[in-house]
Amino acid sequence: MVAEYLKRDASPFRKQRVRLTITSATEPQKVYELEIWRKQTDAETLTLTHVVQPADESDLAALSIERNGQPTTNVTYVSSTDQFRETGTNKMFFGGLTAQELLGEWDKYDYSLLGEKDLNGVKVYEVEGTLKPATESVIAKTRTLFRADNYLPAELHLFDSAGQELRTFLVKKYQSVAGREAVWLMEAENHLRPTKVTIETLSLDFPDKADEAMFTRDRLKQLSRKETK
Repeated sequence: MVAEYLKRDASPFRKQRVRLTITSATEPQKVYELEIWRKQTDAETLTLTHVVQPADESDLAALSIERNGQPTTNVTYVSSTDQFRETGTNKMFFGGLTAQELLGEWDKYDYSLLGEKDLNGVKVYEVEGTLKPATESVIAKTRTLFRADNYLPAELHLFDSAGQELRTFLVKKYQSVAGREAVWLMEAENHLRPTKVTIETLSLDFPDKADEAMFTRDRLKQLSRKETK
């Protein structure tokens, strides 16, 4: 199930505009818009994420590097020190979601099929993911409900090593783009803090090619210095 989903999700290049709406019981609502470029080969996936709204935070950008058999590296640029910073994907970002949750990182887990069930009249497969040995993540176990008709996730439940549910993702809308089905609207509840995050795709394209410079540290540095808009 996971392999089929990843095969359908794969593309040499992808450009996406996403709106994140963060609702908290203790803080004012926050809204961010992200422009996300992805370059994908059999050996690696490069993802450039840039905050384009609000304008006063448009210096926030990150380059994620996923290579087969290696831990994912998340690179940011700190203009005040003129240095690049490399971290893993456990760091929390928007609404308490980690970089791993935004990227996916499905290869961190071994999977088993728990069974079939009905979800609001739709047949789904329940798949459990267990963190591979010698692999680090605050998410020790996942349970995903994949739709039988399009192999896309319908629900995703994330747990820590003690079995406590950390986050719940519920897909609310799908949309067909360029002949393929895609998750379009999703709601995430953070159980560690009173926060909900709505993740809405505003646009999605699969260009045949993209500027290779888009996926470099130089481009990341430019965005973080607000040299481009």
